[in-house]
Formats: sequence, structure tokens, C-alpha cells
Amino acid sequence: MSADWINIQIIECEDSGGATVTVFRQSNGDRQRFVLGNGREVFQNPDGTFAIPETAAVLNVMGV
Repeated sequence: MSADWINIQIIECEDSGGATVTVFRQSNGDRQRFVLGNGREVFQNPDGTFAIPETAAVLNVMGV
């Protein structure tokens, strides 16, 4: 399958300092991933928040 990632959802989040951070859900046809605007991958926690690997940062979804 193609290595091109296509945005399939845009999720507005808030970091612990109150700043807005955009998370993109992407698919390449075989799998899905969540990334920040700079392409850094983030992971969805079971409670619906997102974690930035190798940091203590947690992003809370806004306006659900």
C-alpha cells in the first residue's frame, strides 16, 4: 500500500498550560496513527487523552 498518509480526522486538544494543540488522525490504507502538526507521533490513552512519547505531556480533547 502507499506510504502516503491522509488526514481523516482533526482533533483539537489542550495541553496542561492551556495552549491549543492539533492532533491529526491519519491513515495510509493499512494502518492508522495520530500525529501532531510537525509529524511527531502521539499515542491515544484509554481515557481518550493523548500522550507525547518521551515527555510527561498529556493532551486533553476539547469540545467533545
